Amino acid sequence: MEQIKEKLARAFWFALALIFLFESWLWDHVKDWLRALAVLAGVARLEAQIAAFLSDLAPYPTLAVFVIPALAILPLKIAAVALIAHGHVLGGIAIIFAAKTLALGVSAFLFDHCRDKLLQIGWFAKLYALVLRVRAWAHKLVEPAKQKLLALRAVLRARLAEILGDERRSRFMRKLALLRDMITRRRA
Repeated sequence: MEQIKEKLARAFWFALALIFLFESWLWDHVKDWLRALAVLAGVARLEAQIAAFLSDLAPYPTLAVFVIPALAILPLKIAAVALIAHGHVLGGIAIIFAAKTLALGVSAFLFDHCRDKLLQIGWFAKLYALVLRVRAWAHKLVEPAKQKLLALRAVLRARLAEILGDERRSRFMRKLALLRDMITRRRA
């Protein structure tokens, strides 16, 4: 019984670490996607205006601006829960995911411009240090599983090369590389 509890506890902490790392990955990438979207929409100049506005604020008003995206999605989350309660599960989940992703991206964007002022607030600086320690812990916890997956990927690639043969594999890999280059150029 004790072994089962230990395994469940490890699985719980591993899942929590994965969720945290996924959120962290979103934090790092969604702001870039929003910035690219702003360029496409022609509102990239808005970033300079927001930065100028934030530079004039004191630390606590800056904190209020930083918290706004999280509060702004609250009505959307409530509406999504109502949709789920009325049987529209996929619609509710889609709204929650879209709202959370957008708020996370906006918060990450704002944090880039607010970080120095927010870190002037003592408790916020401590919270930020805690988040960085949790991120390091999550990476450390997940790293062995990540290494196993990378090793498995290498084995699968080798098996694929055996199955496809060198000539077909190289043609397949060239097409894959071409697709990757096309996607990278579109992002740039």
